[in-house]
Amino acid sequence: LKRSDATLSPYSPYCSSSHPPGRTPPSLGLASCSPSPPMSLSCEGPRQGPAEMHPFVKDRLMNPRTVFYPGSRIKMNIVPMFLNIFIPWSIFTVLCGLCASWLMYAQPGFVWVIITLVFVGWLWSFYKAVQARKKDPAPTWYSYVSLSVGIAMVAGVVCGLTIFHQYTRNYFALRDLKTIKNLDVSRELGQNVMDAGIVHFAKGTGLDGLKSWHFKNGQLYCVAPIVMNNTKPSSQSYDFWAVGRDCCSASASDFRCGAWAIADAAGALRITDDSDMPFYRLAVKQAETLYGVVATHPIFLKWSADPVMEVNTYNARAYKNYMFMVASAFIFSLFFVTMASCKYAWIGRGDKMEMYDDPTWNTAGYSKTSGPASMGYNAI
Repeated sequence: LKRSDATLSPYSPYCSSSHPPGRTPPSLGLASCSPSPPMSLSCEGPRQGPAEMHPFVKDRLMNPRTVFYPGSRIKMNIVPMFLNIFIPWSIFTVLCGLCASWLMYAQPGFVWVIITLVFVGWLWSFYKAVQARKKDPAPTWYSYVSLSVGIAMVAGVVCGLTIFHQYTRNYFALRDLKTIKNLDVSRELGQNVMDAGIVHFAKGTGLDGLKSWHFKNGQLYCVAPIVMNNTKPSSQSYDFWAVGRDCCSASASDFRCGAWAIADAAGALRITDDSDMPFYRLAVKQAETLYGVVATHPIFLKWSADPVMEVNTYNARAYKNYMFMVASAFIFSLFFVTMASCKYAWIGRGDKMEMYDDPTWNTAGYSKTSGPASMGYNAI
């Protein structure tokens, strides 16, 4: 400290209030300079780099500013984080459950009213998000909740309707119809069992594959008459037909739908999808013309070895798919809230200051630094 030309770091509390013209001393929130340094020391000379800094200051400036580095994270409120996990997930769970449940089958209007109310709520959240963006251009939780609720609403309705059309509707429709046992297709007319849902046929009943045919409309709509002991019905009308899609040959009598390969199968489920009925009727019309048979009141059935168990399977599959979708929605919600939280915590944070990566500044000091590093130092 007794050097005649000794210099002090500009960070020293004993430096002079004077400094070279055109230069402003750095302001890092440290102690102010004393007007008269002791021991006749002056502040003239090159300014030193971070080697002269206090260890705490150097640590804060030199270490990367990331959300994962201790002391660099922005503190965030955990309440909106939890709300943004559970609100979209709850909306998905409720809407998916309503669209896949008995309410959509028995009271579809009530379900659509609830969906409309949720949509109105989403419009309100969208309006709040737009207003928040006008006041603060930075992303906020208002924007996130509006986006996530909109996605959850659409996904819940789509997933619920998918389950409903594949499983739930068939399950409740078949439960509402009759269960008929020991039906003799050679004597019974189709017009007498129009309310049949689950049918158990009399012993000796099977499929007549030689009189099967199809109608093609994008898909193959296949039909085959159900007969007793491979004989013509005494009623003279083939009113019971096993049907299926894309399970027969397009050029020959080759019916392979449902439980066709099970020899002792003697049950069937009523087809409840009205959109397929016209094509099955056209297939039966073609079979009537091709084989010279008559079908006065055709009833379309799915051939099954155990129709009761198959109906119960619809309900089990609907519940299984619903729980899988709910669990997946929660995982997605948790994942995206985590990503959004990290992104929001990153706002205003970057890598460590570029000037400290300059080896010249780190070793020789500020006076020998030129270019962007010098400009960056003056801007601090």
